[in-house]
Amino acid sequence: MKWLAVLLAAVVMAGCATPPPVVAPAGSVESGVLWRTGRFAVNVEELGGKQHAVQGGFTWRDAAREGLTLDLNSPLGAALARVEVAPDGSAVLIEANGTRTPADSADDLVARVLGSPIPVAGLRHWLRGQLPGAHEAQILQTDTQGRPTTFVQGGWRVQITEFDAIGPVRLQLQRNEPGNRNINARLVMTPSAAP
Repeated sequence: MKWLAVLLAAVVMAGCATPPPVVAPAGSVESGVLWRTGRFAVNVEELGGKQHAVQGGFTWRDAAREGLTLDLNSPLGAALARVEVAPDGSAVLIEANGTRTPADSADDLVARVLGSPIPVAGLRHWLRGQLPGAHEAQILQTDTQGRPTTFVQGGWRVQITEFDAIGPVRLQLQRNEPGNRNINARLVMTPSAAP
């Protein structure tokens, strides 16, 4: 009975440490707020063939005027961390144990959580099917509706293989860094039920 009480106390304390997850519809845009949920996988190959991989789920709520909230979860659904991005671009990482780490950008914080960079700043636009600073993007391929399906921007090669009513559903991101470090990330959104 004693160990059960200790376990219950640990669960309650863990629940208090992490902010409650953002509850979102499968995919929607309401009053300019973009909601997305889905899965991610990141693979990093170092020089010499050493590989690192991380995967899990995410919930994305992006209201440009209010900021962005990104929840990252383990494959089993346990909270890994939350990244909150203010309208000015500054960000804070809230870890599962309640530790808060501020930074100048969300990209830096997500790299700390996952151990590999993910272009959160670019994703804010890419998930809406937009290319920020389009003159800086090299569009390699478009679909029959004129939407970019393969492009290079900010050092990332992005391939989009499926869209729904909101925007891209499947994104493959690739980056080759100095020192022969290759990063591959895959994002799969829960398709929108929107018409």
